Amino acid sequence: MATIVVEDVSSVKKKVTFEVPEDNVRSVIDTEYRDLRKTAQIKGFRRGKAPLELLKSYFKGKVESDALRRIIEQTLEPGLEEKNIKPVSIVSIDPQDLEKGKPFTFIAEVEVQPEITVSNYKGLKVKKLPLDVTEDKVEEAIERIRKYNSKLTPIPEERGAQTGDHLTLDIETELDGEPVQSLDVYDYHLEMGRDFYLPGFDEHLQGIKVEEFKEITIDFPEDFPRKNIAGKKVLFRVTCSEAKESVLPEFDDEFARDLGKFQDAAELRDHVRKELQETLEQTVKRDVEKQLIDQLLESHDFEVPDSLVEQETDRMLRTMAETYLSQRVNIDELAINTPAQRELLKPTATRQVKAAFIINTIATQEGIESNEEDVEKELDRMAKGLGVTKDYIKDRMEEESPGSLLRSQIIQEKTYRFLEEHAEVIEPDETTEQEPSATAEEAT
Repeated sequence: MATIVVEDVSSVKKKVTFEVPEDNVRSVIDTEYRDLRKTAQIKGFRRGKAPLELLKSYFKGKVESDALRRIIEQTLEPGLEEKNIKPVSIVSIDPQDLEKGKPFTFIAEVEVQPEITVSNYKGLKVKKLPLDVTEDKVEEAIERIRKYNSKLTPIPEERGAQTGDHLTLDIETELDGEPVQSLDVYDYHLEMGRDFYLPGFDEHLQGIKVEEFKEITIDFPEDFPRKNIAGKKVLFRVTCSEAKESVLPEFDDEFARDLGKFQDAAELRDHVRKELQETLEQTVKRDVEKQLIDQLLESHDFEVPDSLVEQETDRMLRTMAETYLSQRVNIDELAINTPAQRELLKPTATRQVKAAFIINTIATQEGIESNEEDVEKELDRMAKGLGVTKDYIKDRMEEESPGSLLRSQIIQEKTYRFLEEHAEVIEPDETTEQEPSATAEEAT
């Protein structure tokens, strides 16, 4: 039986020293040698007949290393359990040198969950924004849908280009009689008014027509961001090869049917309003949760294990990578998982870990649990949202994450609703306004 001494390094980190009696160590080493003797092949001896001293001369280092590894494996977990230590992570294991006639000592540094009690979580003050979707918001969403489904057609011959038109240009530049190659572009697509090429450049193209050649001279200010042209006079030679305008479709029954799943414009309008309403409700819900956790974090300061912060940072980085991949962005060209990026995400990751501890502690204190009915309801909601069967969701959960994760999410959701029910709702400021986060085209 090992002697175990526990020292608190911090509120979430412990140094645990294990001292294993020399007799126990010798017993494990002797067992290693007996097992080795059965299989070792040494020239001049039959298998299993090599003298022990010869085995020691050949394999002493390996046998002792394997024996100490086995001792640590056999001692660490039971020892931590004996001391009622439930590690979040094993930070390090430091085995001391093995000396003949002395016990073997190893030191483990482990992280544990913080022991916290959450108080004053009833009566928190929250502002709830209005949940009504106005007709103006519906009209704005419909306009975005029309723009998303607009078509480019050649502009009328009698007029030149104007804001909102799409031009195809060849642009050649000259500074002090020399070309500025970094600014030369050909078959360049430019949307008038966006100023993507250079700030303020688009206004010089007002009225340009197809096949027209135009020379533009711009005096750039001394503080212009591009140092090579700051304070300089640059000549731009522009040829327009194509000019198109964005034509928005009429919002009518035919347009609604063209989207593929609506009978008429009225049904599409109702769908847009419903989607905006659901999005607004989710936005308000998330905002209330943020207000609740902000107040709880402000009144409960505690340390959390570094390993959990690292795990949360990893999760955030995976989410970022998945988002980029869904947008067909080559993540190999992006510096995502770098020390600088991890450091940037650390405060948010720390906040998330602390919030989870607070919510889980409140759930425990209030006896908030999940049951089978809760699980089935959540599975139904997930299946409906993803357009798949409930069995498919269950199979994916078994493959990728334990069912306990879903239960944990349900408990957190129920705890937030508990806090909201026991909160004091105050009127929001008149200047406060919350916009739905989803775009109109996503709503369709």
